Amino acid sequence: MKKLILALAAVLILTACGRETPAPQTVSLSLEANPTTGYSWQVSQSEELFKVESSYAQRQQSAGLVGAGGTETFTLTPLKAGTTELTLTYARPWENGEKADQLVYSFEIDPNLQVTMTNGYSTAVDEPIPVPTPTIT
Repeated sequence: MKKLILALAAVLILTACGRETPAPQTVSLSLEANPTTGYSWQVSQSEELFKVESSYAQRQQSAGLVGAGGTETFTLTPLKAGTTELTLTYARPWENGEKADQLVYSFEIDPNLQVTMTNGYSTAVDEPIPVPTPTIT
């Protein structure tokens, strides 16, 4: 009986060792932005499933041109499995209550931290803004 238990334990260990867990996927989302206007993208999640990092790159411009916009890139790294709705709001933070453009994305994260986007839409105030498709790697 001892030999049978040891043999089963060895098989289970070897099976577990042979299975590789995929690396967590990340989501990258690039949005037009111009912080010189006072507007900025604010991110909120219905459930805190992503670590969110952002960076900004200004567009190349002619010498002496001030106030040109650029691109803000958000990198989302999954922290745990679940479903979340990610809302990105483009507004001036000090103008509470003012209407703002929003992009809303729904994501599912599986137990191996693989990400699927299930929905994406805009709630633009004046005219529809394009809903950029995130890059999932």
